[in-house]
Amino acid sequence: MPRMEGSGLLWLTLASCLLTLVSAEQPGTRNLAKASSYGLDVECGAPGTPEAEVCFDPCQNYTVLDEPSRSTENTENVQSCDKNLQGWYRFVGEGGVQIPETCVPMFRCQTAAPMWLNGTHPSLEEGIVTRTVCAHWSENCCLWNKEVSVKACPDGYYVYRLDGTPDCELRYCTDPSTVQDRCEESCRSEEECRLHDGVWGCFCRQDLNSSDVHSLQPQLDCGAKEIKVSLGKCQLQGLGFGEEVIAYLRDRNCSSILQWEERNWLSVTSPAQAGACGNILAKNQTHAIYSNTFYLVNDFIIRDTILNINFQCAYPLDMKVSLQTALQPIVSSLNISVDGEGEFIVRMALFQDQNYTSPYEGATAVLSVESILYVGAILDTGDTSRFNLLLKNCYATPTKDKDDPVKYFIIRNSCPNLQDSTIHVEENGVSSESRFSVQMFMFAGNYDLVFLHCEVHLCDFLNERCQPSCSRRLNDVVAIDTARVLDLGPITRKGAQLPGVMSGAPSTKGFLLAWPMLLLPVLLAWLL
Repeated sequence: MPRMEGSGLLWLTLASCLLTLVSAEQPGTRNLAKASSYGLDVECGAPGTPEAEVCFDPCQNYTVLDEPSRSTENTENVQSCDKNLQGWYRFVGEGGVQIPETCVPMFRCQTAAPMWLNGTHPSLEEGIVTRTVCAHWSENCCLWNKEVSVKACPDGYYVYRLDGTPDCELRYCTDPSTVQDRCEESCRSEEECRLHDGVWGCFCRQDLNSSDVHSLQPQLDCGAKEIKVSLGKCQLQGLGFGEEVIAYLRDRNCSSILQWEERNWLSVTSPAQAGACGNILAKNQTHAIYSNTFYLVNDFIIRDTILNINFQCAYPLDMKVSLQTALQPIVSSLNISVDGEGEFIVRMALFQDQNYTSPYEGATAVLSVESILYVGAILDTGDTSRFNLLLKNCYATPTKDKDDPVKYFIIRNSCPNLQDSTIHVEENGVSSESRFSVQMFMFAGNYDLVFLHCEVHLCDFLNERCQPSCSRRLNDVVAIDTARVLDLGPITRKGAQLPGVMSGAPSTKGFLLAWPMLLLPVLLAWLL
C-alpha cells in the first residue's frame, strides 16, 4: 500500500498556532512539525511524551487504500481482516471513497463481519472528529464497535485514523455510491448519483419534499431557431406532480402530454418566431425579446391551481435575428446544392442602418435622395464551419431582369467599384456574412426604379482563397452564373410618382439625367 509523500515546504496556519515544517517527508514517513499549541486540524503526539509537540495534518499524510473488494456490493466468499491497519488512511478507487453510514449485510466487503460508520461524516469546519464504527454479525448491526478519527479534507475527500479491528474477519467497507465520477455527468442538487437496476445514474433524491413553488428553477434554452423551457422532474415530484403531466404555452395548439426526457427534464418547445405558440415579440435598439408563459397541470381535468411560469428570451440584434423578427422584410432567398456537402440557403436583404439590424419592409424600398442603402447577405443554413459567403458580382439594373444589358456594377470580380467613392464593402468572403453599402442612385433616361442582383459563391476556405485581393481596378469582362444570383427590388426615391412601380417599366414623367446621386461619367465607366 503506497504512502502519500509530502511536499518540501508545507505551512499549516491555525487559529492559535503556526506550524513550520522541519524536514521534507521521506517515503514511508510523515511530515512532522513542532508547535507549542494545536487545534482540531492536526494530530499531535500524546501529552507527556517527547512527541507531544510534534504535529501533522492528516490530509497531507495518509496511506492510500485502493481496494475495490471493500465495496458493499462485493459478495464473494473470501474472508479478509483489517486487524493490522494502523494510522491514517484514505479510500480511493472503484470500491468507493467513504466508509458507509448504514449497516452493511453480513458477508459483504470480502469479509464475514463488515464494518460501517455509525454516524455522519464531519464537515470541513469540524476538523478531526471521533466516530464509532460497528461490525455486523449474528443479526446485530453493532455486535463489535470501535472508535476511529475522521477528517474532511479541502479537496472533498475524507481520511480515517484506523487502529485495527476488535477481532479478525472484520473489515472496513466502502460505499460504492461515493465513487467519484461514477455518474457520467454531475448530478444536480435535487439528484443523487446511485445504482438503479444495474445502471449508475442521477436519480431524484428520495428525501426530496417541497411545497414551495418558488423553489422551481426552470432551465431556458434560447436557441437560434427554437425556445425550450425545461423543468426538473425531481422538483415537480417534490411539489406533488405525477409521472405524466400536461404542459402548454399561451397558444394551446402547442399543448401536449409530455414524457420525461433524459436527465429528468420535462420540456416544451416553441419556434423563435413572433406569434408562434403565443410568443409576444418586443424590440428595442439592441435586442429582440420573445416572451411567453409555460402552463403545467396534472391532468386533463383541472381542479388545482395551474402552475404558471413566465419566461422571455432576448436575442442581440444582428443581421440574422433582425430578418427573423421582421414582419415583411425585403429579402431574397436562394437554395444552393454543393456536391457532397449538402443543401445551403443564402438570403440577401436591404437594410436602413449601418448595423444591419433594421431591414426595409413592405413591397418596395423607398429612400430619400441622401440615403445610404445597406445590403447584407448571409449563409442562413449550411456548414459555416467550412464555407464562407463570397459576393462575386453585384450590380444594379433599371428593370427586374437580371440579364438586362444595362448594368451598373457595385462589386465586380469580388471587388468594389473604385470609381464610386460611396461604395463601402464591410466584409466579403471572410465569414458566413457579406455586407456592403452604396449611396442611393437612379438610372438616367426615364427610369425610376433600381433593382439589385448579386451573384454568390460558397467558398471552401480549406481549399480556396476566399478573401478578395482588391488593390487594383478590375475591368475584366465577367461571366455571371445567373443560377446563383439573388435579386432585390424595386428601390425608388421618396416622392416619386410611378404608375408602374412593380413592373420596373420606364415612367412617362421620367427622371432627369441631372439627379444628383449618380454622375454620368461613373455610370458610363461601369456599364457593360
